[in-house]
Amino acid sequence: MKTEPKEWLILGVTEDNQPFRPSDWAERLCGTLACYKNSRWVYSKYAHPVIRQGKVCVLVEVALKGTNPDGYKFIMDFAYDNRLQVIPGKEVICQDTVAAEMQFISFMRKLRLILLMQQRKVKFPFRY
Repeated sequence: MKTEPKEWLILGVTEDNQPFRPSDWAERLCGTLACYKNSRWVYSKYAHPVIRQGKVCVLVEVALKGTNPDGYKFIMDFAYDNRLQVIPGKEVICQDTVAAEMQFISFMRKLRLILLMQQRKVKFPFRY
C-alpha cells in the first residue's frame, strides 16, 4: 500500500540541477494563496516559502488538497510545468539526520582520544 506524504517540498532547482529563476519565485508562488491581514500579507499555512540546505523551496502540505483543491493543483502543476524537483518533505529531515550522525561520530572520536590521553597522562592539544 502506497501512502502520500503529509507534505511536499518543491526545490528551487530544475531536473537539470540548474537554479530556477527568478530568485523570488517561491514568494510569488506562495503569494497566490496569501491573504491580507492586519495591514500585511500572510502566507497560507498550507504553502509557504522555506530555506532548506541553503536553497529556496516551497513547502506544500497535502491538507491543502482538501481545503483548496484548485490551489493545490495550481502549485503542483507549476512545479511540473517548470520541471522543478519535488520531494517528500520528510526526506530532507533524513538528510539532516545523516549530518547529525556525522557530528556525533566526530564527537565520539574526540571523546575517545581525550579518554586515552587521560589514561596516559598526556597534555591535551585542545580544549574540551
